[in-house]
Amino acid sequence: MAKKVFIVDDDSDIVEAISMVLTKNGYEVVSSLTASDALPKIKKNKPDLIVLDVMFPEDPSKGFELSRMFHNDPIAKNIPVIILSAINIKFKLGFSNKQLDEEWMPVKEFIEKPVVPEKLLASVKKLIG
Repeated sequence: MAKKVFIVDDDSDIVEAISMVLTKNGYEVVSSLTASDALPKIKKNKPDLIVLDVMFPEDPSKGFELSRMFHNDPIAKNIPVIILSAINIKFKLGFSNKQLDEEWMPVKEFIEKPVVPEKLLASVKKLIG
């Protein structure tokens, strides 16, 4: 049975590109283009991993809020999260895996956009096989 990856990103081109890479490598992919329906869809689909954008049209840091929401949800809290974001480029910030912690950014990996498919795939394999 294929491992399931849930992508939350408002950019349909990115979702499609990541989906192609993951499905080509044997993963099942489910996605949400809005932050508001991500948690209900995650609860319904029960993925093995979540790939999450940070910036959404309604809030440029919504992904951080979502990661904390997932972390505090009884169903989603044990699902590893990878954040993909161009936040460092857009806001000249220095986010990296060094900022990951259980309270502020409870995710397993931080990967910058534009995404290098091999890097994403390596992180997915490391986290869920």
